[in-house]
Amino acid sequence: MHHGIGYPIYNQFLWWFDQSVRRVDLENLRDNLSDGLLARRVAASAVPTARERWVNSPVSHSLDFHCDSIDPAEVRVWAEGRLGPDIDPETGLGWRLSAVPLTDGGTVVSLVASHMVADGGALVAAFRSANSNTEQLRLTPGEQGLAAVGSDVLDAMGQLRSAAAWLLDTAVSALPTRSRSGPPAVTPRSAPNRSAAPTDPAGDAEWTSPYAVAEVDAAEWKATADSWGGTSNSLFIAVLTAASGHAGRASIGDTVQWSLPVSDRSEGDTRSNATKIVKVEVPVTDAADLDLSPIRKISKSAFTAFAERQAAGRAPAGISQALVQMLPDAVVARIPQPRDGAEGLASNLGVLPDDFITVAGVRARAVSGRASFAGADADFARTLDGGLTAWACETDATVTLTVHAMDPDRFPDDRALRDHLSEALSRWELSVRFW
Repeated sequence: MHHGIGYPIYNQFLWWFDQSVRRVDLENLRDNLSDGLLARRVAASAVPTARERWVNSPVSHSLDFHCDSIDPAEVRVWAEGRLGPDIDPETGLGWRLSAVPLTDGGTVVSLVASHMVADGGALVAAFRSANSNTEQLRLTPGEQGLAAVGSDVLDAMGQLRSAAAWLLDTAVSALPTRSRSGPPAVTPRSAPNRSAAPTDPAGDAEWTSPYAVAEVDAAEWKATADSWGGTSNSLFIAVLTAASGHAGRASIGDTVQWSLPVSDRSEGDTRSNATKIVKVEVPVTDAADLDLSPIRKISKSAFTAFAERQAAGRAPAGISQALVQMLPDAVVARIPQPRDGAEGLASNLGVLPDDFITVAGVRARAVSGRASFAGADADFARTLDGGLTAWACETDATVTLTVHAMDPDRFPDDRALRDHLSEALSRWELSVRFW
């Protein structure tokens, strides 16, 4: 994504504090972050076909502290401005901590990192480690000199074996032989019935992925999930499904697929990315159907099946990651992006721990998390055929749904996205405050 496709992905957390957070405390937090899990840069391999590797980074961006207050209505625009090409894992400057005071006396803090440097789980782990008095979680120093070359040789051999095995399996599976027994053919999923949405070439030139943050009272959210036989996660998926249906990306009676990220991170894990994906098939129902128990059952079944596949050591389907890693950027850029059939991504981080939502004794009212494609245009979004990418974060006071839309025809701007989310939330009579 970073070079070959040309659209880097940034992960960003925003903390909304109703009180002021002192600059000196944020400077201390930045110093701790620069000595922890995020302090890494990409080092080129000395051996062809071996992967690039992480090494410790001695440099980091200084605290981006804005002295001038902004109006609370400008928070999302300010947050967008924290993303930029100077956040670059190849230079070691792969993340940035920023803060801005609000005119009402509050403070908003932003932590942005290249997705290469950290997935959502790694960002949470890095922040908690830097924000507490516990021992810092750090990247293990890599090999140097001949040891590094030896490591690259071993990695190159492993990558070649992996790619060769994938190519062989692909070739064998394509052979028309009657004697080979195997699993029955899988019936292709039916595509959702989408509304007609004419493209607007003039609008395409101005389009950027719409971005909305919907804040709901946590007690109201939990009570609603409980009263309709669901959980916070099933309500989250239901709201996204309803928003997609309302936008015309699916019709009543269709089934849409959501990708649910699952963290594979363990205690003390220093990997930059440790996320697996579970797919769930969710029916699109009419506005009178508020029952969440079917989604709850569907999700439980999907997670159970995923755990069984993991235990059996079955690799995920798709093109070999090792092969893609070996290809030159110019070749990767010409490979059509795979369409996995998912309507979008629903990443639920659940109830965030105290040492993640509190800084220097000041507790955040709300926390927003998101993943954003940098520079993605309308044509690229259409190649993905995706709808919504959403994160849910819970504090004791609020639940935030942070949503990006990747359908320029049915989500042409922020207002359209907010309207569809409002309609979906009102289905369960949830009141919402948009950032």
